Amino acid sequence: MDELKLVERLRSEVPLDIDVTGAENRWRRRAHAAPVRRRRPLLLSGVAAAACAGVVATFLVNQHDGGRMANVAAVLDQAADRAAEDTAPRPDQFVYQEGVSRQRVGGVGRWYEVRIQSWLSVGGKGSGLVISKNSIRPRPGEVLRPEGEDVMVPCPAVPPIDRPYLDALPTDTGALLDLLADQGEGGRGDRQWAAASDLIGEPAAPRVRAALYRAIAEIPGVRLRDDAVDAVGRHGVAIGRVQDGIRDEIIFDRASHRYLGGRTVIAGKGHPFGPPGTTTGSSALLNTGIVDDAPTPGPGATPSGC
Repeated sequence: MDELKLVERLRSEVPLDIDVTGAENRWRRRAHAAPVRRRRPLLLSGVAAAACAGVVATFLVNQHDGGRMANVAAVLDQAADRAAEDTAPRPDQFVYQEGVSRQRVGGVGRWYEVRIQSWLSVGGKGSGLVISKNSIRPRPGEVLRPEGEDVMVPCPAVPPIDRPYLDALPTDTGALLDLLADQGEGGRGDRQWAAASDLIGEPAAPRVRAALYRAIAEIPGVRLRDDAVDAVGRHGVAIGRVQDGIRDEIIFDRASHRYLGGRTVIAGKGHPFGPPGTTTGSSALLNTGIVDDAPTPGPGATPSGC
């Protein structure tokens, strides 16, 4: 399974710790809608916009570290509460997701976009399907995500963190943070952030998604940004963390608190793709739902692991 995440420029003068509350929903499927990383549509009414503006004004009062972290927790708590209200599918059903990601390739000014649809088995016993389509052809030496149809074979016995549908992860914050820390390399916080942000766009049981949001609030170095843009141009608030000169962001809708997508932004000097504030990639979750069946694969579909 792959991932997505990527687009547009963020104004480098926006302070890293500016806050706003009311946010949720990043897409980042390992094979369907997650922000591509260096390694995995709502309109506000006038009343809602005014309410959000008031929240921003209130949050900007707190600029010390304790206030920043409290604000991170407030936003992620709202996202968790909203996620917990979602309907849980039955084990015999499939989660459908549709998303898009944009990524810089071959240097400055060259982008490619991939659109992905996926139908993933909730119980792990059915065969899922992932359909992807690239917007450009690769140049010699470029490696892009293969397009076409991948048939995801049944995989009911894989570890909980590797399942296509995340329904068996611990929901206790401490236990979940320990599990996230067991993944990948680097410091404990780096490992937790990388694992959590890779999982955020995956289909997950509502209780698991809510637990992930609350766990992220306790990862060291996580900060809020008052404005970020997903791969289709939707603005929201973002939870971000900087590592190796790159800031990864998880973007939420201001009003609904749903996950919108993610992006990666240059945070340090000397990057070949541009100055600080330059977006190197972004993703957007466009549609999701629960269905009873996956489509029949075409004759050229490729078998794939779960």
